[in-house]
Amino acid sequence: MPFLIDSNVLIDVSRGNAGAIGYVDRFAETWAISRVTAMELIVGARNKRDLAMIDGFPSLYPVVPLSDSIGTRAYRLLKTYAKSHGLHVFDSLAAATAMERGLTLVTLDRRHYQMIEGLQLEVPDY
Repeated sequence: MPFLIDSNVLIDVSRGNAGAIGYVDRFAETWAISRVTAMELIVGARNKRDLAMIDGFPSLYPVVPLSDSIGTRAYRLLKTYAKSHGLHVFDSLAAATAMERGLTLVTLDRRHYQMIEGLQLEVPDY
């Protein structure tokens, strides 16, 4: 089953969290990141060392580009869930990417996504 890894899991990996590294390594051949996640990681970098580590992810793993269909689905998700559940733009784009590509979104933030009908989620317990 292919996985789309959310930024919070990759932040743990970049910060040397052994549990996160082991978890991601188990699925190394079947996971990807979205272009949006790559951008989120840059914003969350604490320093140049973090940025260098983060900058390596797109070269190591497949990056799912943004597309018109992903943008359209993210727009619909925001219309449906932004006011009622507080869905944010980056989260809507990550969810839309997973849904458009038939991927399971791996995230530590179940509450950000659990209300989205049709989205396959996995919450690691590392």
